[in-house]
Amino acid sequence: MIYSIPPKEQFWLERFFSGRNALHWETIAGSKAPAAWLEQVGPWIAAFVNQDSKSPIVLPVFDADGPSQWYALAESEATAVALAQELTAVVGPSYSDFRGQPIQAASTDEIECALQDRFGRFVFRIGPVNAAARGDITQALQLYLSLLRRRPEIPDRTQRPFGKIRAEFDRALLVGNEADARYLCDELIASGRIDAEQHKYLEIRMLAGLGRQHQLAHDYSLIKSVLGLSLPAQTIADLVEALYSTYITAIENDPNVDAILAVFRDEISRHFGALFRERKGIRQPNVLKAFLLYELTQDEPNVGRCEAIAAAYPISAGRELIARWSSRLASVQPSGTDACVLAGQALVDDDYELASQLSFEAFPAAWTYSVLLRCAVELGDAEITRRVLTAINTASEDVRATWTKRDLARLQQLQSESVDTSEVQKASQERPDTNWLTWVRYVEAGRYERPPLQILEEALLRWSPEAYALDPESCRQLAERIGNATGEAEHVFRDAFVALVEFFVDRQAHPVRGFIPLYSMLIRIVAWSGVVSVNELELASVLMQALISLGPSKDDYVEALDSYAEIVTANNAPTNIDWALNAAEILVLHGSPDSESRLRFFMAVVDMARTQAHRLKPAQYAILSLLAKDYGCANLLEAFPFKEEDHADTVAHADFAGLIGIYTLTEPAGQRARQFLRKILPLARVEVNADLVATEKLKNLAATADIFVFAWKSSKHQAYYAAKEARGDMETLLPTGKGSASILGCVLSEIERHC
Repeated sequence: MIYSIPPKEQFWLERFFSGRNALHWETIAGSKAPAAWLEQVGPWIAAFVNQDSKSPIVLPVFDADGPSQWYALAESEATAVALAQELTAVVGPSYSDFRGQPIQAASTDEIECALQDRFGRFVFRIGPVNAAARGDITQALQLYLSLLRRRPEIPDRTQRPFGKIRAEFDRALLVGNEADARYLCDELIASGRIDAEQHKYLEIRMLAGLGRQHQLAHDYSLIKSVLGLSLPAQTIADLVEALYSTYITAIENDPNVDAILAVFRDEISRHFGALFRERKGIRQPNVLKAFLLYELTQDEPNVGRCEAIAAAYPISAGRELIARWSSRLASVQPSGTDACVLAGQALVDDDYELASQLSFEAFPAAWTYSVLLRCAVELGDAEITRRVLTAINTASEDVRATWTKRDLARLQQLQSESVDTSEVQKASQERPDTNWLTWVRYVEAGRYERPPLQILEEALLRWSPEAYALDPESCRQLAERIGNATGEAEHVFRDAFVALVEFFVDRQAHPVRGFIPLYSMLIRIVAWSGVVSVNELELASVLMQALISLGPSKDDYVEALDSYAEIVTANNAPTNIDWALNAAEILVLHGSPDSESRLRFFMAVVDMARTQAHRLKPAQYAILSLLAKDYGCANLLEAFPFKEEDHADTVAHADFAGLIGIYTLTEPAGQRARQFLRKILPLARVEVNADLVATEKLKNLAATADIFVFAWKSSKHQAYYAAKEARGDMETLLPTGKGSASILGCVLSEIERHC
């Protein structure tokens, strides 16, 4: 009945049709099973095999009375998504318990293990709601198969999945790769998944992510076009951060607070006051300072809101400014604002701790019950839940009569959660957006009421990195759980890579020692991914530089460096040579607790260069030669197939005599680039600047240089704006990497392009 089945498919089919399945493979292959049973199996297998596994397949598990359970299987994510939606329409929930969820990753059932070995996370289980529904499901699946047979093939539009484009867009922003970010932004828009409002949010995110705060703050038409909308937290943070850095950062330390408030009132409040209606729990320092200044510019400042902002402000950012500005509240006469109004404002700001505090203080006022119920549900804290339920039990019948259906639903939810349950059940009842660990446990549980990445995106701005900087043990647990994940959880954590880097690296002014396990784990994620994009390579270098700058232990250093070497080996390509040279340079500029592992890494870089020797440029070979001396193995390149003298004539436009300006905070890399440029371009003048602020010397270099390289992620350093302004209409080159190879590549490409 079934023929020409590839061994790969026959292996799992034999395991599926065995054990508790009353229909065994031998009886199928020999056509000895009941004809009615074979009719429910054979056509599905034939369709699956004939379409090279591209079609979904649904197979039953039989007992003595016939099919008792079904498993739906898909080869790819796109097919699995469509399969789940179609089966929900065909058999659930009328006849089955199927709601579109995949089976748990840690199944101990032999049949399910066989399916997971073959199809990974794209396995769905369907069970009938009762015995009578068995026949209904059988008929529905027969109809579904006939529809699949008649469905025309969907042509390949060569359009990448939206989520993958968005993830790469976010990676490009993190490394400051403007060219990639703009290209990917256009690709997102061309996908048809972006409406007019989202298009504006995307433009705001790109400008903010690339460090174009000044440009964003002065784009009045763009900001005004979104003021009347209910903005996502990320958009609020981007806009408020841009306005604050443009108008207030330079004067925030002015002892004359009235002068600061005057500028804030004239430049921000008067034009963009609507931005400050909702804080949505955002905890970025500049955003909190801006919201505090906004309140202080009001005729009647909301004292409760100011106190909540001050309490949320991270200690590590320094609270001197907040304390000095808040001291003005001492002269503010109490406005008589009702606690109910203050609690309502706290709810608007997603500040549930403050709302619950105000409600407990005003209890038993009638309005407090509803607020307390909401706060307890949102916070998901066992102690808060206990206190709220105790308070609720004292409510009179008259008060209970005023509760809405939503209040009653929240009460029922809290009561059910307060019942003593197992640890596994307690974990499933946690709010996944409370912190990183609760989110990780939610992902590990595998029972998703909402997509994990959507929850993470909404919660990220409400979480404070400071809490983890002060709790190394939580960081270690987080790194271990993410690093050791398997199955579906592993895929989710890999998709959350950008969010992890943004939270634990990009938000920090300096690397944090307690984050070392996380840095190492994130480098391993890149290593496990095999061939990756140029932006992921740069993020791996950012993580490695953060780790080695902290003077890690030998074990941490070796573990991270071994993963780093795996990345080099997996990404052996001509386009990655500059990145590999930069990576080797980063390591040699820092102390090493294990010289042997560092040398192994450099050998991996040399092997890459050797395999690409026919494409190696003279500047790259020169950098490699210098690095070989740094690593104490200058003779390593003696047998190298590249001969510099054979390529001496390949340096284009060696007669360039202009001024080349290089700005970099990695000064040794700038000096190396200067040394090489003087050798390659003997007539050119090369100046390097590493000023930490916008000095006149930097402005003059930017204004007069024929070629100007700003070798630093623009959003990280305010000197960029002064240099950009001084350049006027002239181009500023922004290499993605910070090493000498990236700087040289930028300069030589620019000379080649214009000369």
